[in-house]
Amino acid sequence: MLTTTETTHQSTTPYPNDKAYNPYGAYLKQRFGGRVVKITVDPGFSCPNIDGTKGRGGCTFCDETGSSSRTVDKQDDIAEQITGNMERMRKRFKTSRFVAYFQPHTNTFAPVGTLKSVYDQAMQAHPDVMGLAVSTRPDCVDDEKLALIKSYQTGFTEHERYVSVEYGLQTIHNKTLALVNRCETVEDFETAYRLTQQFELDHCIHVILGMPGESHDDMMATAKQLAAWRVAGVKIHMLVAMGKTPLAKLYRAGHWHPMERQDYIETVCDFLEYLHPECIIHRVAGNGHPQHVVAPQWMTQKFDVMADIDAEFARRGTQQGQRYTP
Repeated sequence: MLTTTETTHQSTTPYPNDKAYNPYGAYLKQRFGGRVVKITVDPGFSCPNIDGTKGRGGCTFCDETGSSSRTVDKQDDIAEQITGNMERMRKRFKTSRFVAYFQPHTNTFAPVGTLKSVYDQAMQAHPDVMGLAVSTRPDCVDDEKLALIKSYQTGFTEHERYVSVEYGLQTIHNKTLALVNRCETVEDFETAYRLTQQFELDHCIHVILGMPGESHDDMMATAKQLAAWRVAGVKIHMLVAMGKTPLAKLYRAGHWHPMERQDYIETVCDFLEYLHPECIIHRVAGNGHPQHVVAPQWMTQKFDVMADIDAEFARRGTQQGQRYTP
């Protein structure tokens, strides 16, 4: 609910597909003239929060796959991962436009020479690979690594390719990051974000709703800060307990409880109302492979949850950016 001290921005942005927010799929389709599908790639990298560089055990919510979609077999080389998944995606989505998505764990956590080798393999795997997306931690990038990623915009063809970096911010509250054993800070993100802006790289910021100890106001503070930073894209997750994670153990012991479905739906809508109207929304629901979700089970029905979010926006008569304050 708005308080008397809040101001509203009456967004009139005509979002595609009759959505009340700016969906990533529609953005790519408009930009490239057809449907674009991301293909998950696993180069077998670890994470500084796993191998002891900064911590061990990883974040409390991260499972052994590094929060991947479990759609690849990392025993295959990079080209095999891409071409194998490409054929399945081609039939399912009727498209010939693909982005190689380095998703599991931390995909800049290696020397630049190693990164170049695996990125090259992805971009050369098939002529229909028209872009590169790299998911990583903010504390694992620098000028040299971002310059390498930037080079793929024009590095293989005469036409500019799509290149994006995805950062796991999760929340702006350092107290929460400490609770989930993140072993990094919001200041780490701010440093990485400034570098990313200097390289004029497209980017997506991951956030998690329902983090332990966070109030509704805490979550909205994250939304407002993302809006103030004018980030290009946001991917919204809900804190979900996956199998074989510390969070799952806490859930089974009764020490952690996930958000209820209606609470999540309303919180997502509130969150989107505070974001900048032009921010691209990469995701609003769906976390992890359904077979490995311990709690809450309702999040495995992501399309139903997405429909409920649409319905809540329709009930409110609002949309993304409604409460954005310039």
